[in-house]
Amino acid sequence: MTEREALEILRAQGHAVSTPDPATGTVRIWVYGTDRSIDVTLGRELIHLAEGKLTFEVLAAERRPVAA
Repeated sequence: MTEREALEILRAQGHAVSTPDPATGTVRIWVYGTDRSIDVTLGRELIHLAEGKLTFEVLAAERRPVAA
């Protein structure tokens, strides 16, 4: 699967998707039916999200700062 195909799958699922930013290597995805968005790394992370191997919840949990 290509990144372009992954983006199309996410759009077909109802998510809003920004234009990929090659400078940062990310794309912002607004989660359908919520007011949340998440920056997803281009490549494997994006493709795994589209394939259902990753979820938005897992990605969000990985990005939460750890309390000191």
